[in-house]
Amino acid sequence: MTTTGFREADLYRPIKVLLEGQGYEVKGEIGAADVVAIRGQEEPIVVELKSGFSLALFHQAIERQRITDSVYVAVPFGGSGAFAKSLKNNKVLCRRLGLGLMTVRLRDDFVQIHCDPAPYRPRRSAQKKARLLREFARRVGDPNTGGTTRTGLMTAYRQDALRCVNVLHPHFPDELVNRCPEMEIML
Repeated sequence: MTTTGFREADLYRPIKVLLEGQGYEVKGEIGAADVVAIRGQEEPIVVELKSGFSLALFHQAIERQRITDSVYVAVPFGGSGAFAKSLKNNKVLCRRLGLGLMTVRLRDDFVQIHCDPAPYRPRRSAQKKARLLREFARRVGDPNTGGTTRTGLMTAYRQDALRCVNVLHPHFPDELVNRCPEMEIML
């Protein structure tokens, strides 16, 4: 998701102003880092600037985590619905990777920090875990190949239904089977 008509360097000044306002000394293009900010004896902050979200951006940011835990990625803010969805998904990714996320609204240089760098602590879903374990326990055998699409999968519910059909099959009148072709498939 790339915004056109600007350079990555257009993100530098608004981010520098924000960080200097927080008491940091800020310099651009130090070593491999796009932006480095230092305040007193604190850990340095590194910000990677890109024209949009990309795998290369996250690779660079992860590489900067070898220098400091305080690494942000910064992209221009886009006003579209597609950008909003991309922002939401990439914010989750940043949290999982321990990265901070900033966007810069280029028309007025407004910088928004969406999340700060922090160690990832996943929130477990007891309900989803219970559902997964229940399906695993109810499933007989291993009837599906991992990695296949969702269509035609054998679920525990489907296995139960087929067992019921097999028990009831001798009691089905042929007339019922003839009227319901799906029954023939199940038998």
